[in-house]
Amino acid sequence: MKKRLTLFLPLLVLLALGLMLLFGLQRDPSQLALARQGKPIPEFQLADLLQPTQRIDNRTLPKQPFLLNVWGSWCPSCIVEHPFLMQLKQQGYLIYGLNYRDNPQSARQMLVTKGNPFVQVLNDHDGKLALALGVYGAPETYLIDGDGIIRFRYAGELDQAVWQQQFMPLLKQFSTSVATTSVSTIKEQ
Repeated sequence: MKKRLTLFLPLLVLLALGLMLLFGLQRDPSQLALARQGKPIPEFQLADLLQPTQRIDNRTLPKQPFLLNVWGSWCPSCIVEHPFLMQLKQQGYLIYGLNYRDNPQSARQMLVTKGNPFVQVLNDHDGKLALALGVYGAPETYLIDGDGIIRFRYAGELDQAVWQQQFMPLLKQFSTSVATTSVSTIKEQ
């Protein structure tokens, strides 16, 4: 009897793993929990991807709301969302890039070829800042307020529908909850 049970044990383990994978695949990645919501962006100091001798840290970030977009030249979804980021830049929105676990030369080439939607690009080659943020993968976009507090994270491709449904209500909320803040403060002054 015990011998039969040991024969079926690998099958039971495989079945359990399959069920966990099935349930995990049914989750919407954009709805993943954000442990850092309402907390400051983690302390960091990284090189600027486009000007490697220049350092970017928490003190150099803007004192107004901005987007932090996690991307990589290796990421097909990042390439798909790139034209929308270019549209947001043309509309005057502040977007900082977090180049995640990428070859710096490939990342720079992508920005030269497809255009650069970012004010600055943090070179997170080793992924330490992404890990501290709780990044699951690329692309992800964070809404950071003027005090450096993470207000929202969207995992997945940013597009017009997501922008209108997820980000714009939060930007309007900023404008009504803080008298000195308006939706236009996320735009470059």
